[in-house]
Amino acid sequence: MNGNWLHSLQERLWGVAPWDASKISDEWFRAHFEYAADVVNHWIGGVLDVRSARFLNFGCGDGITDLSLVLRYGATSIHGVDIRREYTKLPRIAREQLGMRRIPSALTFESITPGAPLAGQRALVDGIMSWSTFEHVQRDQLAPIFADLHACLRPGGYFFIQIEPLFYSPFGSHLRRYDDVPWHHLLASEEALWQVIKNHQGPIDAAEVDFGFADFGVDGYKEFVFKEYRSLNRLTADELVDLTTQAGFHVVRQERRNVEMEIPSALRGRYPDELLLNNEIFLLLSK
Repeated sequence: MNGNWLHSLQERLWGVAPWDASKISDEWFRAHFEYAADVVNHWIGGVLDVRSARFLNFGCGDGITDLSLVLRYGATSIHGVDIRREYTKLPRIAREQLGMRRIPSALTFESITPGAPLAGQRALVDGIMSWSTFEHVQRDQLAPIFADLHACLRPGGYFFIQIEPLFYSPFGSHLRRYDDVPWHHLLASEEALWQVIKNHQGPIDAAEVDFGFADFGVDGYKEFVFKEYRSLNRLTADELVDLTTQAGFHVVRQERRNVEMEIPSALRGRYPDELLLNNEIFLLLSK
């Protein structure tokens, strides 16, 4: 998108366009520019030189985390792919939130068709990252996608995956911006859940309002997030590990974060406690 020769020349002559984090006013931007980027760097920066490695971001979204990795951690090559085109908003977002005149040439983005192979399209990468993406992928596409990403990674490369919230956790529906009843998606019918969302009034948590909200409007966004809920693949942490190792990856390190909440009596015995309390997984893989 912005990795053209003119921008590269400008950066060689004058450096990356100036930016100012004190201008940040949007909480969604702040969370992805600061927290998400810090986590990714902590996990993958410990095994790769971020300043020289070539990265692929699978499910890059709006590209805010990628931008932060370039500006704050010195990444020099990140190619983001996604089935949506939210990354096209990044130049405007960076201008509004950081005062940047142009996006760094280290960033390139691409729209992909769900399930379309990536291997062989570009040079092998040193690292792959994915932030809260794989819970949205159709189940029958998971194994082929992991096999394809394995083929995209050079031998000795690393793959970092984060998922939060996992489906069976208290707010695994991804509907918490409208419904704050823990495990409600496991206790209520879809019709009842939709009525809660539909009847919600007032503002929602600013950290949960992404830059696509304005594209839908208040009612349209409710419909969008509920459709996303219905399409969740219900992937568990154990299944994620199994699928990635079956694709040929080796587990280097993993961390599972659980919530400390009382499990409703109606759910006890229906699901293992660990499944209900496991909210997040960080997984570092190697090839």
